[in-house]
Amino acid sequence: MTGTNRHILVANKLLVAMSGLTRWTRRADHYRYEQHHYNIPACFTAFKWTKSRIRHVLALLAHADDQGKIDFMEDETIADLAHTSVRSLHNNLKTFEQNGLMTVVRHFPGVISIQLTDYLENYRDLFLDGTSVVSKTGYTSVWHGLLSQLIALDNVNTLRLALRTLVQVEKDVHVQSNEQAILTYDEIKGFLPKYCGHKLAIQKMMSGLKFLHVSLVEDSKSFLSMVKQSVSLKKRVQDVTRPLLLEVQLSVEQDSKYIKEKDRSEIQLLWFELRKRVGEFFDFDALKVNRDSLFSMSDTFGAEAFKCVIEELKQAFLHHREDLVHSSTHKLFFEEPIFYLHQRLKSTQEKMAIA
Repeated sequence: MTGTNRHILVANKLLVAMSGLTRWTRRADHYRYEQHHYNIPACFTAFKWTKSRIRHVLALLAHADDQGKIDFMEDETIADLAHTSVRSLHNNLKTFEQNGLMTVVRHFPGVISIQLTDYLENYRDLFLDGTSVVSKTGYTSVWHGLLSQLIALDNVNTLRLALRTLVQVEKDVHVQSNEQAILTYDEIKGFLPKYCGHKLAIQKMMSGLKFLHVSLVEDSKSFLSMVKQSVSLKKRVQDVTRPLLLEVQLSVEQDSKYIKEKDRSEIQLLWFELRKRVGEFFDFDALKVNRDSLFSMSDTFGAEAFKCVIEELKQAFLHHREDLVHSSTHKLFFEEPIFYLHQRLKSTQEKMAIA
């Protein structure tokens, strides 16, 4: 996996499309079609999402930079990460290209570059609205360690169930601040193939997802208490035909939000220490580097890469002191600090990937 402690943002509409659109469209007073509800582009539903295709897209997202580009990579590296053969990767890349998901450039036998098409809109659900960036149906932040676990799942339906669960955790826990996410039996049965929609089969698949804490809600008291806690659940369970709810929590060790918060406090501390060290011979505040930019770069490139870059800067300042302003290598840092950090992080992450 490229870099460590990276957080990969994946559009909810892509996770939903890969898990399979639900057949359970009938609601109390209307029909709800997921393609329309999640604003899913036609290119995501033009072919069947097999296990290898889901794995390959997840592997590509793990390697892509913040513009959806993967430069000069061995196809074997991607195939290995996805637990597939190189031949399977080539076949799927052809399908992805034909359906407009990406552009693949083959530089040399075994060496490729990839550009994910409309990366921000399609793969991260980020749209430019005037001067601000908005998200229509949201995205889920997946920690690189959890992404590896998803790719390693051997059963395609367990993988599909896992992707759906992550979307529900994002909505219920991270957006609505509920303690746990709720999935109903009807919802799960709607997107899984008919042959594996039995209660016991679903429970067995759920128990195979070691990064989740899952409990079954079958008695009326628990059900009532949950409906009272969640406004969205009250709407969703109106038409439930089978009395089964799954209560789900993501384990803290795999929760991107929790890991991010921990990493971000460390990054903030490192930046503060650098500022303190340098403050005696340079006005650090003149650089105007805001906290959100630091956090965004740490999330994208990984806390480990960020720590390396800050340490390099600290050593350079301590060695050259006020003369560093005249160094050609660090000139950009004083002119465009965000751009400088972005470049250094990108090359540090690439070195870490090769090491």
